[in-house]
Parts: sequence; C-alpha cells; structure tokens
Amino acid sequence: MTTKDLHIFLTGTMSMSEVYQPVIIKHLLEVGGTCRKNELAARLADNDASVQEYYQRILMRWPKKVLSKHKIISYDRRSKTFQLLPSIDEGDREELIRICDAKISEWLQTKSATRGGRGVASSKNYEVIAAAKGRCQLCGISSEVSPMDADHIVPKSRANKNGKVVIDGRLVDVDSMENLQCLCFRCNRSKRDGDDTDWRRTKKLVRDQIPNQIRSEGRDPIVRKLTGSELKKGLLDKLEEEVAEYLRSEDADELADIQEVVLALGKIEGRSQYDMEKVRVAKVRDSGGFAEGWFYEGDR
Repeated sequence: MTTKDLHIFLTGTMSMSEVYQPVIIKHLLEVGGTCRKNELAARLADNDASVQEYYQRILMRWPKKVLSKHKIISYDRRSKTFQLLPSIDEGDREELIRICDAKISEWLQTKSATRGGRGVASSKNYEVIAAAKGRCQLCGISSEVSPMDADHIVPKSRANKNGKVVIDGRLVDVDSMENLQCLCFRCNRSKRDGDDTDWRRTKKLVRDQIPNQIRSEGRDPIVRKLTGSELKKGLLDKLEEEVAEYLRSEDADELADIQEVVLALGKIEGRSQYDMEKVRVAKVRDSGGFAEGWFYEGDR
C-alpha cells in the first residue's frame, strides 16, 4: 500500500454510506498514522462523551471492516490500536488531509440536502437509540448490523413557527422524545416526508412478576395473558430483543435473560429444562462445544 494507492482509494474506490471513513483516515494522517480505538471513536462522536460507546461499536463494525479490506488500516486487538498502513511522505500528507476534508464536506452537504435538516443532536440521537435497545423500530434489525438514526415521527416540515407538532391532540416540541423513534439507515431513507407512522414497539412480553411490580408502584398496567401461537410469537420477539441487548452491552447478565426465554420456548415445544440439557450434553459429547473457538473457513 502506497500514498498513491491511498489517493486512489479516497478519490475513486471509497464508497460512503456515512462520513466515518474519511474522518478516520484524516485523523490518522494528522496524528502520524497511529492512534487508539477510543481516540478515533471520540473523533467520530465529535467529542460527545455520551455517544462514544455507540460510535466505538460503529467504528469496529463498518469502517474498520471496509478500510481493513482495502488495506488502508490495520487493528491490533491487544493494544486496541489502529495503524494507517501506507507510509505517508510529509509532502503528501496535507494533500490527503485536504481530500478527506473535501469528502467530509461533500457528504455533509449531500446529507443536509437529502434530509432537509431533519436530524437531531448527537446526544439526543444516542438517547433514542438506547431507548430502542439498539434496534430499528420498523424492521427490527440490530444496530450491530446497520447504522441507526433518530427519526421524527411527525416530520419537521409539519412543525409550526414555534417548532411544535401535534401528537395525540397535543402540541409537543418537534425534537421531543415523544416525536422520535429509532429507524435503521435503510428504513429511515425509505420513509416519505409525509409519513407520520409511529413504529415504536411499546407492547411486549415481560417477566411474570413485572405486572405486580408495576401495581406496587401505584400504577395500573394494561396486561393480558398470551397462550398458544401468540405466546410463541411473543417469546420469539423477546428472544430477538434479549439477544440485541446482549450484543449492545456485552453484559454477561443478559445471557441469563436469553436463557430464560429459551427455556420458555422449550416448554412450549414440550421440552423440559432437563430434556434440553440432555440434548445439549449429547451434542457436546458428539461434536464438542464452542469454547475452543474453532472457526471453519472452508476446505483446502
């Protein structure tokens, strides 16, 4: 990889669905080619501490894979450090930074024109995504798979001169949480400006004691008992939710929630916890588990 190769990548090869790649390359150029993951995440988050965790996931999911594939960067897991692979001469550095600046400016202008200024502050964007547990509230895809946006349910174009929109017969601020939902990159860009559908999923399966806990707080929950195929569907939705929560947080306690949902699904299929454990043990005996980390890449 040479300076010329990086120049070709920036000016021709690079395909951008977000602004991340030129931001990363520019910063690595500015600091001499090497910096830690948290520094690049802070750059992407524009020094907003509340969204650094979110952008660290983005950093490792999309731009890292693309830039590594094109041999623009490498990543050392032990030191959690990124390295710009091309050896850059000082005479070329300023020109490459200028190209990155131009690409960032071009993207921001295109994004602004396309979305008509519909965006929200990065801290609010993070709040909306966190409230949705990192899942698109239309298609259900995880933020581990696709970038997420805070979408205005009632578009900004329909706000009055005071920045208010009507929701349930009330005037609320257009950027309030009541008017924001989490949509993935694809769903948000497929949504028409006049569409005010609220895709938030506020109804969901909860643990057995949650209704009583809500009542103990003096609230009156609206609940009903699911059975049969409806219960199975609720459990499958819950399984997706809990897996997404673990992928988002990597908190081992979330694995217990996944296990609880799996046991409930097994019960619906006529399998007790003991039955499922026998099947697990038999599979480990015949083929082993996953603890050793063997990754199959095909045959020679």
